[in-house]
Amino acid sequence: MSSENRSGKNTLDYADLGSFFENMGMMVRAGITVSEAVDLLREETSAEDGAIAAALNAMSEQMSFGSSLADAMRACGAFPDYAVDMTEASEYTGRLEDTLFHLSDYYRAENEMRSTLISAVRYPVILLFMVIAVLVAMLALVFPAFTGVYQNLTGSLSGASFNYIGVSLAVCWGMLGVMVVLVVLLLAGVLLWRGGKQERVRAWLSRIGTFRALFENLDLYRFTSCFDMFLSSGEMQDEALKKSMTVAQGEGLRAKLARCVEKMDAGMSFSQTAYEEKLYDPVNNRMLIPAERSGMLDSILRKVLGNLRTDNEKYIARIANTVEPLLTGLLMIFIGVMLISLMVPLIGIMNSIG
Repeated sequence: MSSENRSGKNTLDYADLGSFFENMGMMVRAGITVSEAVDLLREETSAEDGAIAAALNAMSEQMSFGSSLADAMRACGAFPDYAVDMTEASEYTGRLEDTLFHLSDYYRAENEMRSTLISAVRYPVILLFMVIAVLVAMLALVFPAFTGVYQNLTGSLSGASFNYIGVSLAVCWGMLGVMVVLVVLLLAGVLLWRGGKQERVRAWLSRIGTFRALFENLDLYRFTSCFDMFLSSGEMQDEALKKSMTVAQGEGLRAKLARCVEKMDAGMSFSQTAYEEKLYDPVNNRMLIPAERSGMLDSILRKVLGNLRTDNEKYIARIANTVEPLLTGLLMIFIGVMLISLMVPLIGIMNSIG
C-alpha cells in the first residue's frame, strides 16, 4: 500500500505487525507499562528475527529517553503511518489497549487475505509451467520421433494426411509462444510489485473486470477498517476520515472520500455523506444512518467490514475458479489436437497397407 512506508529492509510484514500489536495489547491489558512491554518483547526476540528485532531495539532505545510508544514507532521507521497515528491518538485518549487489539486484528486479516490470494494464484501458475513443459516435450521429443518414422516409411511428409503434422506443429509453437509471453508478463509483474511499482501492476490488472472489482473492494475494506480503528482510538469522525484516506489507492475511492471530507467540513455526518456518495453498496449504506443515530456506528462498521471481507473472498475464489479450468481445458485441447495430428498419418499408412 502506498501510504504504508513499506520499503527498506527494516520494515515489518503483516505477520510481524499482527504479532507485535497482539503481544503489546495483552501485556498492556495485564497492567505492564508500555516501555516494559517493549523491553520484554525485545528480550524474547532473537537477532535472527531480522526486522522485528531491529525495530524493538530501536524502540527500546527511544523509550529509554522518555519517548511515547507512538514516537518510538515513528522513529524506528518500521511501522505504517496510520498505525503510528492511531497509536498516538489512542495514547492521548486513553484507549491504547483497544487500539492495539484492533491493529492486531487488522494486520492478521490483511495477512490472511494475502495468503488466500497467493494460494488462489499458485495453482494456475504451476499449471501454466506444466503446459509449457508439455509443449516443449512435444516439440523436442514426440514430433521429431513421429516425423522420422513417417519419413522412413513414406520417404516424405508431403501427403495430405501428413499436413496435419505441420498444422499441429505450427499450433504447438504458437501456443508455446503465448505461454512464454504470459510467464514473462507474470515475472515482470512480480518484479514491478516488489520494486514498489504496485500502482502500475494494479492499473494493468484493473483492465480485467474481476480484478478491478477485487481491488476496489480491497481498497474499501482497508479504508473502512482504518476508519473504524481511528474512531475506536478516540478520533473525531472528520479527522478519522482524513487520516484513513491515506490507505486508499484507487482514484475512484479517493475522489469519493475527498467529496465526503468536503461535505463533513460543511456539517454533515459520515453516514450521510457515505449514503449520498454511495460509498458502499445499497445494503451496507442503508445500515449506516440508523446506526449512527442510535450510537451503534462502531458495531455496524464491523458488520460492514465482515461483508466486505466476504466479498473479497468471493472475488479471489472467482479468479481462481476461472483461471484453473481455463488453463486445464487449454492443456487438454492442445494435447488432444497434437495426438490426433500424429495419429491421422498413421491411420492413412495402415489403410494404404490394407
